Amino acid sequence: VFLAGTSAFLYGRRHADLSRHLLVRGALLVVLELTFLRLAWTFNFDVTHAMAGVIWAIGWSMILLAGLVKLPRLALLLFGVALVAGHNLLDPHLGAWLQGLGEDPLGGLWKILYLGFFAGPLQLGDDGPSLIVLYSLVPWVGVMALGHAFGPVLALEPARRRRVCLALGLAAVALFLMLRGLDLYGDPRPWRTATQGSRALPAPLAFLETSKYPASFLFLLMTLGPALALLALLEGARG
Repeated sequence: VFLAGTSAFLYGRRHADLSRHLLVRGALLVVLELTFLRLAWTFNFDVTHAMAGVIWAIGWSMILLAGLVKLPRLALLLFGVALVAGHNLLDPHLGAWLQGLGEDPLGGLWKILYLGFFAGPLQLGDDGPSLIVLYSLVPWVGVMALGHAFGPVLALEPARRRRVCLALGLAAVALFLMLRGLDLYGDPRPWRTATQGSRALPAPLAFLETSKYPASFLFLLMTLGPALALLALLEGARG
């Protein structure tokens, strides 16, 4: 998802139709997810019950990025940071909100955008079409926006590009270690409580077990961080 945003930046350097390209590509991915890919996963021809996975999230993120690329680069960067780093501010309030959410369109939209795993009717009545969302759109559209803002780094001369990638990657890992180690912020599940009880996880596994649905700030730090660092270290690899 991150590098899809970066690819969009690189495409936009050579083509003037970036927004149109993202709209068409994103819409195509959403249609493929709800038709061909749904069939490939379920072997079920009943298209009234749709499943929205990672391709759905990438497609909608591209559609939204088609508008976001019109923003100044700093605004796009701040949007991505706010969405990726800030969405876990909702964690203390989610319990009460979940109890208050109904099956009305507004409740369904909130679940699709953020909570994920929404399986509900798209119209009144138990027999209506339903949609199961495996990948919610928040924070993935923010991840793609950050990938687009990262694009100019790849245009730097090689030595500087490697230094920037390594610095960003290691900084993300360090921030993960600090926030996770002290249970300060960034994931709805404190790791220390997972090491207690009859089904306790070993401490190293509990430390790394962060939320993917929706993807928490800590989950993204500890996946994107090492990936960026490896991008710098492996750039010159051959064979």
